[in-house]
Amino acid sequence: MAVLLLLLPFSLRLAAARDDIPGPFAALSGRLAADGFDAAAMSALFSRVEVRFDPSILAQKVDLMLVKEFEPPKAPGAKTLAQSSYGQFLRPWILAWAYSFMEENRRTLAKGEAAYRVPGEVQTAILLVETRLGSYTGSRPAVASLASMAASGSIGTIQPYLKMLRGQPDRLAFAEGAAREKAQWAYDELKALLVYAKAGGVDPAGIPGSVFGAIGFCQFMPSNIARYAADGKGDGRIDLFDVRDALYSVASYLSGHGWREGMSPEEQRQVIYSYNHSDLYALAVMTIAERLRELRAKHGRF
Repeated sequence: MAVLLLLLPFSLRLAAARDDIPGPFAALSGRLAADGFDAAAMSALFSRVEVRFDPSILAQKVDLMLVKEFEPPKAPGAKTLAQSSYGQFLRPWILAWAYSFMEENRRTLAKGEAAYRVPGEVQTAILLVETRLGSYTGSRPAVASLASMAASGSIGTIQPYLKMLRGQPDRLAFAEGAAREKAQWAYDELKALLVYAKAGGVDPAGIPGSVFGAIGFCQFMPSNIARYAADGKGDGRIDLFDVRDALYSVASYLSGHGWREGMSPEEQRQVIYSYNHSDLYALAVMTIAERLRELRAKHGRF
């Protein structure tokens, strides 16, 4: 699905508007206007019925931070990986599908290898884990997720949805700081998304994303688009919902975070960890890439 298909005439966007802006979004709309965004456009955007306020999103983010801070998991191994949700990607038929994807996109993968020294197996493994090779990019507008988090910085707003406080004062204090920090982070990402949408002439409410606002086949946070997104098609524009740009952008991102030839496995793991701060994620990507490398050697193609 190309981003161009997400364009909607302004008149149609107004037709899907509410009568007014929900309270939390009213303040957010004003803040964005103060930061230079068109006030009327912001009011229209946050009046859209599909741009719903959901404080549980920031609560999910803070819960993950609470677990990492107070209940850090042990370093994952092969058994942990197999039993996790990532284990599905090691099924033979999924690996065969991913290898077929590599053959279909061998020119783009080779281009990424030549420019950034990132193996095609690693590029493919990340796209597989992130969006099932572009087949699932999220079920809600990214702008709604980011706006909901940006407007939920008060601990009182998200506390009813938090599951990991355990009634402990130290956890509550941590959650208060985490909520403020991630609300500001989401606000910055929201601004980057709005800039990206305007530059591409795209309806911001039509861009699907993850629960935390990552977009495209490669699931970039919007602020990473300007830093690392790359034109794999060679047409002078970047569309992260195009497999060529998505793969090339993955390679660009990893290169920008230190990927180089001759790295040790631990060094590779650290770079992949930068893509998603999870040891289990890094292990999954490296394991999938190794399986794909074995298929590549076996078939002697690509």
